[in-house]
This record gives sequence, structure tokens and C-alpha cells, in this order.
Amino acid sequence: MNIARFCFIVFGLSWPALGAAYAQQTSVVAFTVTDAASQKPLAGATITLTPNASGPGARPLTRVTDAAGKATFTDVLGGAYTLRIEAANYDALTDDSYVVEPGVLAEQPIGLSLAGGEVVEVRGDADRPLVEQGAAAAGRITPAEVRILPARGRDILTSFPPVPNVIRSNDGRTSIKGAREDQSVVLVNGNISNDPATGSFQVEIPLEAVQQSEVFTNPYLPEFGKFTGGVTRIETRPGTNKWSFGVNDFFPEPRFRSGQLFGFANVSPRVSLSGPIVRDKAFFAQALEVIVDKAVVRGLPNPDNEVRKYSFRSFSQFDVFLTGRQTLTSTVNVARRLVRNVGLDFFNPVPVSPNQRTLDIAVAGTHRYATDAGSALETYFNYKRIGVEVFGKGAETMVITPIGRTGNFFTALDRTTERYQLQFSNTLAAFEALGLHRIKFGFDVNAMRNRGMVSSRPVEIRRADGTLFQRIAYANRGDLKADNIEVSGYAQDQWLIRPSLQLDFGLRIETQQAATSINLVPRVALSYAPGGSDNTIIRAGFGLFYDKLPLNALAFRSLPRQVVTTFNRDGSVRDPARAFAHDLARDPENDPGRGGDFRVTYNRTFRVEFAQRMTKRVLTKLSYLDSRTFNDLFIEPILRPTDGVIRLFNTGRATYRAFEATADIKFSSSHTLTASYVRSKARAQLNDFISYFGDVPNPVIRPDQFGNAPIDAPNRFFARGVFGLPWRIKLAPIFEWRDGFPYSLTDEEQSFIGQRNADATRFPRFMALDLAVTKTFDIPDWLKPTLFGKKPDLRSASFTVSVFNVTNHFNPRNIFSNTGAPQFGTFFAVYRRFYRVDFNVNF
Repeated sequence: MNIARFCFIVFGLSWPALGAAYAQQTSVVAFTVTDAASQKPLAGATITLTPNASGPGARPLTRVTDAAGKATFTDVLGGAYTLRIEAANYDALTDDSYVVEPGVLAEQPIGLSLAGGEVVEVRGDADRPLVEQGAAAAGRITPAEVRILPARGRDILTSFPPVPNVIRSNDGRTSIKGAREDQSVVLVNGNISNDPATGSFQVEIPLEAVQQSEVFTNPYLPEFGKFTGGVTRIETRPGTNKWSFGVNDFFPEPRFRSGQLFGFANVSPRVSLSGPIVRDKAFFAQALEVIVDKAVVRGLPNPDNEVRKYSFRSFSQFDVFLTGRQTLTSTVNVARRLVRNVGLDFFNPVPVSPNQRTLDIAVAGTHRYATDAGSALETYFNYKRIGVEVFGKGAETMVITPIGRTGNFFTALDRTTERYQLQFSNTLAAFEALGLHRIKFGFDVNAMRNRGMVSSRPVEIRRADGTLFQRIAYANRGDLKADNIEVSGYAQDQWLIRPSLQLDFGLRIETQQAATSINLVPRVALSYAPGGSDNTIIRAGFGLFYDKLPLNALAFRSLPRQVVTTFNRDGSVRDPARAFAHDLARDPENDPGRGGDFRVTYNRTFRVEFAQRMTKRVLTKLSYLDSRTFNDLFIEPILRPTDGVIRLFNTGRATYRAFEATADIKFSSSHTLTASYVRSKARAQLNDFISYFGDVPNPVIRPDQFGNAPIDAPNRFFARGVFGLPWRIKLAPIFEWRDGFPYSLTDEEQSFIGQRNADATRFPRFMALDLAVTKTFDIPDWLKPTLFGKKPDLRSASFTVSVFNVTNHFNPRNIFSNTGAPQFGTFFAVYRRFYRVDFNVNF
């Protein structure tokens, strides 16, 4: 859910006497905060007045602006203060000598400038008082930052630079706290955007529609739910009183080979338009994006070495000020995508890799109302519809051998998944009671349905000499029909006990149709500044987090059931056709009488952090994180005398422990550097449900093991920075070094050998230095085209050259891990140095 940033007026902070008769007289100070360029009122801006004089009761006064951008301080004692005004995506304003005259009524207009411009940082909340960063984001990023960073993708989810406890696997999926991607949640304007069928991220928003994106690894506030990993929160860009138009990445990206131009890799033109429908009342923003992407996969010969993506994305947003206290926001997101050669690599060449077609439609509305009492009421509605088709390239039997797969993909899937979401929240006006309280409560209802069919054709497993070992047929066509309703409520209090001590605590209550239990979810986080200084902070947090249940798991009994026949080398039958049923494992000892109902996966996380601001420019952090997950879903094949069962267990576990050391350095407004070292260990059940029964299933099911997670990297160091150079040039390097991911050994019958994902079987250490150089320049009038008889207001253009793996380090993506392969033990598919060129124009 969206953290409240709109529409509430705060009452009643009274200050004890400061000792001087002059300061005994109180004043009323009314602030009006607007966008400096458009003069649009800024709701949700935080205004803090901190007395410069020390003494009993000398504590900060805080107000938050309403929908009209207004915030009023009543009974303010006369004297000198430090004024600080902060608003999301705007540069903070600070005045160390703001004077409140005694006994007056003062009106103070303030204009804030949009953050970004020539200053680009990828940082957390380092500029906020450290005590108040109880649930700070691990990182945030804006489209302006994406355009100058050496990101390997231009999607907001794949463009994040390295941050602690967040890592990306070789297949591009994001892991937070060692969890799988389907165990985290992605929020778009406060609404869940995960695919209800698989739990995976489903965000198809044009980059130019995004205002900012944040990753939370430890959000202890109870308003966040439906995850055991972390939270990615995306906020979209509203229109303003000034019309703006942008065109980005409209030149095809050249592809170089051996230092020479070799065709084009992709083209991804993006167009954005925003402005007022009715000045100061109604605003419009539209973003369009077309993507043709040809991602080269190393280890395969040209031209059969490309994953080809074709996408169209549209995002429309309307913002209306209904009254001075009410706003209404509505959004419409439509996206189509076709991916050819899903999962392409040496072992899954073009003929056997499937294609996937997706249609994503999302319609959402948000109503915000600021009451006379200063509360902020927010109501959210969201409808999301996802259509997915997965299909192969022919009808040949898929054959699995020690050196890879041949034939055509064995499964065809066609489904439509829907989510209806309704949320309500009430953020009360901040009030004094043994400190400053910010109380929020609300509820969330999700109704989800999945309809579709899945059919699978026979699969063969053959030995190194070509003889048939196993034939897997399927007894039925799968029905994906599943429904679920989730209901949750929460209450939380962010209690600033004193300027050096903050306690965030609350309770979340969750239940759902597919699991009969009611889950109580307590959370608490503490921030303390010893000695009252903001230079040293100790933080600690503990919480329970309950996950989503994927609809595919609810339909497990109706999915295609395997019939497996095993053969000897001479072709005779070793094990006659064995039919496998699908069943949900029951635990009568812990769940008597539940009749096989699901239990919801949950996580228990504890974190402690020591933060030290060495100077105004240097912030260091040391932290320890312990995360443990229970009731995870995993599958296990069980043989019986004449048949078998593939059993879905609801008792899986996972652990993640990490020590982090980070230095965040701000040399100047245009020179920033962040460096982190993370020592971690991630372990999990390796037969997780979605890996075998997702949209692209795996037919080979062997016994489960508990071991190193696929993204386990015990030692990891990374650094990133942005450096402003003369002549409007920016240098943005990203460096990462880590241990290689683990892999498993298999024999020619596709059975695992020894411990899966053992420490002894890892890829070589990964090291990459990526570098982006951006030159921004003004466009002269003689270069501006004439449109409709006039020249458009072309402000500037930027040219970015990105170099990836500058040092050309040996970073293989594949290994021959099957003992039946002649090349057994060989690493290959190395991504050498490569380049990319981008060009953007701003109107």
C-alpha cells in the first residue's frame, strides 16, 4: 500500500517556555508549498521547524501539507528555527536561521524544484534525520537516473543498480533477502502488480511514466503485506500546469562485433506527453513505448542466438482536484508483449525454447480526502487482467540428453488471470501524547481468479549413447481453474518519543479463502540516537511477513499428470508405465482436521543496524540481518509399488543471514559514491513449486533437497557512483565482485549427484566494471524542426555511451554439469566487453 503523502493538516504541538519573555508569545505560521515551475500545489510535503535554542521541550514541530499544499503551525513560540521542507521527487529546502516573529499571523509561500536535473544520485534517505528512517528504502531510482546509468535493461525493474541484500540471477529475476522473485511484492501506485497465478513480477509500464521506484528490504510497517522477501514500490508521474513532451531512445542501438559495427541490437523509442486539462484543476500524462529487443545469448551460433522481445506499452494518468481537500487519480495501463525463444541458452536452443505472448490490462483509481480534523483518507481500486500464452515451435518430441535438449517444447498454455483489489486507509492527524504519534490503519481485499488450460506432450530422456532411459507421457489435459479471496487489515503507529528515539509498531491481520487460518502479524522497529545526536543511530526491527498463495498451486490436483516408463539400455522395460497422481501433503500432527487446506508461507526477520555519520558528507552503516521462511511450497516425487504421487508439500523452509558494511559518500551535489560489502548465506528447498509448475514448466522432477539457493553468493562487494565533469558530462561507473552462483551435478539419467548447489560446485567469481558516459547539450534553434508552423521548445538532448565488462573479465553463464557430456566440467558462454549507445531529447 502507498505510504500516505497527501492531504492531512496536523494540529496541536505546544512548546514549553523557552525562558525569555520575548519568546513566550506564540504565532501562527501558514505555509503554502508549490512546484516552483508549474505552481501546482504539493500535497504530502513534510515541513519541520526545529528550535535552534536548546532547553526543556525544545523539539521539532512537524506538519504535512494538504491537497491545496497548505500546512499551518499554531501556537509557535517566537524565536529562531531551522526550517526544512521535503517532498517526494523534489529537492529539499533548508533554512538554518528561519525566524518566527512573536505574536503574528504569518503566511509563507514556498516553491520547490524537481529533483534530478543536473544532479543525479541513486541513494536511500541519507538526507533525512537518521532517527526517522525506520523503514528507509534500500535504494530508489528515477527515469532520469536510468538514462545515465550503465543499466543492462531499460525496464524500471531491471535497471536498479546493485544494492545490499538485492541480487539478480542469471535469468534476470530479482531476489530480495535470498527469496525468489515470486516471494516479493511489487506495488504500482500502492496496488499489487504481481501475477496472481505464479506470483512473479508483472509490470509493463513505460519507463517515462515512472516518477520513481524504490526497493524495501525490511519494511516493518504493517501497511506492507503479501511478501516474505521484500517490496518494490513504483510511483507514476502526474501531469503539471506546464505542457511537456519527451522523446527518448528513438535511434536503433548499434551492435558491435570485434570493434566493428554489426547491425542493430534493438530499438526502444519512448514518447511522453503531459500537461493541464484545466489549469490548477485537472492534469493529464501519457507515455508510450515500443520495444524491439534482440538480446544475444552467448554459446550459440549466429543467427540462432537471440531472445527476441517485441512490446508495446501505454500508460495514461488523469489527476483531478475535486475540491481543495479532495483529489482523484485514475490510470489505464495496456501492454502487449511477444517473447520468442524464452529461456534460450546452449542447452535450450531455438527449436526447443518456447514463445510467450502476454496481454496486460490494468485500470486503477485513487481517491484522497483531507478531513477538517487533519486525517487523510485514501481509497484505492485496482483491476488487473493478464492473458498468457506459451507455445512451442512444432510438434516434435522434446528429448533431453546430457548435452542439452532437442525437438520442440512440450507444453502449451493459455490462461487469463484477473485481480480485483480494494483498499482503504486512514492516516490520523499527528498528535502529542508522550511524544509525537502518526497513526494509520486500513484494510485490503483481493479477489483473484484464474481460467485456462495447459496440455503437455511426451518427453524423452536419453543417455549419452542415445539409448532411451525414460519416457514421460501425460494422462490428462490440465485445468488451471482457481479462485481465491484475501482479506487483511492493519494498524500502525510511528511514535517519535523524543528527537533521539522513534518506535514504529503495529499489527496486521490476514486471512484468505484458500487457508482457513487467521494470521496475526506483529511488527516493531526502533531507532535510537545515543546522546541525542543525529550522527550515531542504532536501529533494530523484528517482524512476521505472510506471503501470497499462487493460484497455480490451488489448481495443482488438476494439472497434467505424468505417466513415466523407464527402460534398460537394451530397450527392455525396467519399470512399467507408472502413473503419478497429484496430491497436497497433509500434516495431521500440526493441522488436525484441516482436510488438506493450505497454510500460508510466512517469514520471520530480525535486523539490527549501527549507522554513523562520520562527516556531513560520509555516512557508514554496519548491519546484521536474519531472515527465516516457513511453510514454503515444494514438490517431491514419491514412488509406490505400482504407481506414484507428486506431492505438494507446504512445510518448506528457507534461511538468509547477512552482514553488511556500507559507506555512502557525497563529495558534492554532483559527485556521489556508494560502496558496500555483504557477507551472506542463502539456503532453501530446491524443488520450489513455481520452478516446476509455472508458465514454463520443467518435466524432470527428482527428489528435493535443502541446500544453497540458486542466487547464493557468500561474498559480494559493489560500488557505484555519479561524477559530474566539465562541459556537462557525467561519468557513472558500477563495479561488482562476488562469489559465483552454485550449480548441481547430474548424471546421464538426469538424476542429481550428491548435494545439489554445493559450495564445491560454483561458477568462477564474477567481476564486472560497467561504465556510462553521458554528454548533455542544448539544441540550437537552427536544428529544431518546424511543427505546425512553429518550432517546439526543445530544451536539451543527451548522448550516452555505455561500456559493459570494461575489463573483459571471464564471466561464464553456462557449464557442462552432466557427467555424460564429453565436455563435462567446462565453463562457457562468456559475456565479453560490449557497448551500447543511447540518445534522448527533452521538450
